[in-house]
Amino acid sequence: MPKDDSLSFLLSLELVPQNFIITFVLMETKQQYDIAIIGAGPAGCSAALTLQDSRLKVALFEKNEFPRQKICGDGICDRSINTLRAINPQYLEEFLSTQTYQKIRNTRIVYKNKSYVVDFKNFGYACKRYEFDNFLFSLVKRDCQNMSIPQNTAVTSLQRDSDGFVLTAQNNALYHAKIVLICSGAASSLARSASGASFDRNKMGVAIRAYYRGVKDLQEGTIELHYKKQYFPGYLWIFPLADGIANVGFGWHLGQPSQEKIQDAMYNWIQQDETLRQRFSDAQQISLLQGGLIPYNTTDFNCYGDNYCICGDSANLIDPISGGGIGSAMLSGHFAAQIAEKAIMTGDCSKNVTKEYAEMLRKRVQSEMKTRYSIQQKITNHTWLLDVLAFVGKQTKILNCIKKWYLE
Repeated sequence: MPKDDSLSFLLSLELVPQNFIITFVLMETKQQYDIAIIGAGPAGCSAALTLQDSRLKVALFEKNEFPRQKICGDGICDRSINTLRAINPQYLEEFLSTQTYQKIRNTRIVYKNKSYVVDFKNFGYACKRYEFDNFLFSLVKRDCQNMSIPQNTAVTSLQRDSDGFVLTAQNNALYHAKIVLICSGAASSLARSASGASFDRNKMGVAIRAYYRGVKDLQEGTIELHYKKQYFPGYLWIFPLADGIANVGFGWHLGQPSQEKIQDAMYNWIQQDETLRQRFSDAQQISLLQGGLIPYNTTDFNCYGDNYCICGDSANLIDPISGGGIGSAMLSGHFAAQIAEKAIMTGDCSKNVTKEYAEMLRKRVQSEMKTRYSIQQKITNHTWLLDVLAFVGKQTKILNCIKKWYLE
């Protein structure tokens, strides 16, 4: 029976439920996928690369076109590196042989004009996020033969049906997937729509950054974190990159009461601090000052449900102390893809299966996130603790104990 005739036949049957007719029409007109990944950042690309040998039909949707900018401190931590290695050891070798980066060996913490150098072994690399994201995306395009990769295709809504989700794109195109991995970033309305969560300023930070050339006294392999009581848990950072360029930025709690604009706070800090003013005296800002949200983790893993998993910044996986999120994003995408493949292969995409994703994530990151969120809250509520930490930081043995406790 031709499609038009079959549709007319269905419409003529008054006993056929209307939602069945709607589902039938959609199934006839939209593109079908086993798994849809929304967002091609580190979480989405890690998920895609994990699925490259799955023989499933996968779509990776990206609202922009690569290469594209992403606001970041440009620190690629050890979790990012380890996840890349877990997906394919050759990818790490390819990153090291083709990308421009600096190996990060130390962190210099500055408070009240006193600095403390902490040696974080195997921290990772400083690499422009623009370049790192494009590197991951290029791997997907090259190696994921089972994947459609629509760029400039923003998914604007998700509508549940009997067998997954109908995805509506910005161009009104319709797609269907049995399971959806939401990796669409910090401001993701899709994640909130799927999980029922609300936007909570108390769990959000905001950060800005610009690139500078000519900042004095940059130490190769050493990133800098500058703190002030009134901005904690926020801080000003200086991350040295290759070719004498530095990523300079500032972030603070979104709900923090302040009469300052965030950009004024950053520029004033540099100008009013004598040491920083001298270091920036001949520096040139070579990019626009740009900003973005930081949804940090508060030990809440509301990141799964029937036919979906939420990954990366969309799942609020950013470290509540450092503000770093690339590593947890990549890990979450890697885990979610494994569970999504299992769900499709077993024919069960319900939350009974997708909850395994959250359990895997909790096992790897919940303990550290709980510790770091507790530290963040205690110091925020009792900023005099910064003075205590600064005092004990003079003692190498005590500093090493704090470092070990923080990392574990």
